[in-house]
Amino acid sequence: MKNKHYLEALVSFFLVGFGQIIKGEGKKGLQMVLAFYFVLPTAVYVAFIINPYLFLSVLGIAIIAAITLWAYNVFDSFTHEPII
Repeated sequence: MKNKHYLEALVSFFLVGFGQIIKGEGKKGLQMVLAFYFVLPTAVYVAFIINPYLFLSVLGIAIIAAITLWAYNVFDSFTHEPII
């Protein structure tokens, strides 16, 4: 039976990727941190600089991607066992 990781899920609920880092999955956690806090906002900013209409499209896609990544992050930190 799989263990549930309530503390890691709670941390991941507020800070994307840090639940994985706490569990010992540092590489996966760092990838989530970089994607959520740097890649998505940078894509939206670059789209805003290029074209306002492109900005609206990229913003919509980025919001959907951010919500999906956040939900997966909480689910993954709650259910999956650490690799160690």
